Amino acid sequence: MGHLFVISGPSAVGKTSVVRYLLDKNPQLSRVITCTTRAVRDNEQDGVDYIFLSKEDFREKIENNEFAEFSEVYENYYGVLLASIQESMRKNDISILVINWEGFQKVRRFITENITGIFLNPPSIEELEKRLRGRNTENEGDIQKRLLTARLDIAHSCEYDFSVENKEIPQAAEDIFSIISKVVSGRSEQLDGGQEAKETLKAQEMQKVSRVVVG
Repeated sequence: MGHLFVISGPSAVGKTSVVRYLLDKNPQLSRVITCTTRAVRDNEQDGVDYIFLSKEDFREKIENNEFAEFSEVYENYYGVLLASIQESMRKNDISILVINWEGFQKVRRFITENITGIFLNPPSIEELEKRLRGRNTENEGDIQKRLLTARLDIAHSCEYDFSVENKEIPQAAEDIFSIISKVVSGRSEQLDGGQEAKETLKAQEMQKVSRVVVG
C-alpha cells in the first residue's frame, strides 16, 4: 500500500502549476486525477489535469456513490473517485491528490492510514488577488467571491500536517518533495523497526520452545 499526499490551497495559489512541476521533476510520483464539470482551459488536457465530465455524468456517479468526496464550487462540480485513489495507492509508492480542505476531511474518512496533508499558501492575499486578475478568466464579482473563499480556505490550513508557501513554483515544488521524502523515509524506518521487533519476538519464542523441549 502506497502513501497518499493531499495538496490543498486557495484558488489561484498555483496548485496545478506546482504539482505539474513536481511531477515533471519526479516521475516516480503519481497523481490521482480528479473530476470536474468546468470547462477545459487552454493549457489543460482531459485525463491529465482533470477528468472532464458533463454535469449529467457527474450526477450519475454521485447517485452511484462512486465519489470519495465531491463538492459544487462556483456552479461546477469537483470530486475524486474512491476507486481512483485506491488504484493509485495500490500501484504506486507515492500518490498526489489535489483537492480543497473540505475534500481532505472527507477523504480521510475513507483513507485512515498512510495519508498526509500539505497546504499551499500564497505569499499574501494581495499576491493572490494579483494572480486571480492575471488569469483573465473571472469578472469582478467572481474575483471577490474567490478572495472571500480564499480567506476561508487559509483559515483551515492549520488542519494540515505541513504548510508550504508558493512564492516561486520551483521552490514550492522542492519544498513539497522534501516533505514527501521525509515522511516516506520515516514510514520506512517505522516499518523496518516493526519487522525487527517481530523477528526479535519470534526468536525469543523459539528460545522458549527450545528450553521446554530440552528440559
